[in-house]
Amino acid sequence: MKFRTLIALSLQTVVAFLALGGSVYSLVWLEQRQAAEPLPREGFWNERAPIVVVDAGHGGHDGGAVANGVIEKNMSLDIANRLKKELEAAGVRVVMTRSGDRFLTLDERAAMAGTHEAAAFVSVHLNTDGEGSDAEGIETYFAEGKGLMARQLVQTGEGRREGDGAEFASRVQRLVCGATQAENRGIKARDYAVVARAACPAVLVECGFITSASEVVRLKQAGYRDKVADGIARGVVQFLQSRAARAGVIAAVAK
Repeated sequence: MKFRTLIALSLQTVVAFLALGGSVYSLVWLEQRQAAEPLPREGFWNERAPIVVVDAGHGGHDGGAVANGVIEKNMSLDIANRLKKELEAAGVRVVMTRSGDRFLTLDERAAMAGTHEAAAFVSVHLNTDGEGSDAEGIETYFAEGKGLMARQLVQTGEGRREGDGAEFASRVQRLVCGATQAENRGIKARDYAVVARAACPAVLVECGFITSASEVVRLKQAGYRDKVADGIARGVVQFLQSRAARAGVIAAVAK
């Protein structure tokens, strides 16, 4: 009897392990497929196309991080411009916080989300971890709570919700890592000013470590920066699609 029980438990363990392995494999397969599928082109949006504010980190006298021949303010603008192109090709309207080497305060950047009634806000940055560090990969930040001014502007019900930040970050992180095959450093909750004060779901994407000798080589390649922009755009569009679908369901139920 004990032997049969042991066999049964062992079989259950094997089945559970295989099921878990299958789930992990399916998730990886899904991420790769989503990263390979073309973005929707113009005409996808049934209603007026949503607005996304794209923020290139730093600018002007604020150069950001500097390492291995890269100045963060320049590379963040380059990736932001590529992201703008991808989003516009998908029919999304884009507002840039800066289109040149210009300094803006964090409040000025975040305020543009409310001014333009944006559906989402994306801030583009590059990471550092000390000279000679081998840390690399992409990570995406969101704010667990919004600042007072942002809370006053955020809509409720079928509109914007503070909890959307984590979902937004998760989608962007998953798809940008799938597009680039960069190390996935996950999503992290931090009350950074540009994401906490933006009156819409907002994320800050650290697109790679310029202090990493291997990663900076990839980041200096235009083709790789295209992949970064493409992956972020996929996450943004997928998030906006999910919100539009959710709003449609709520509207249908309300009728």
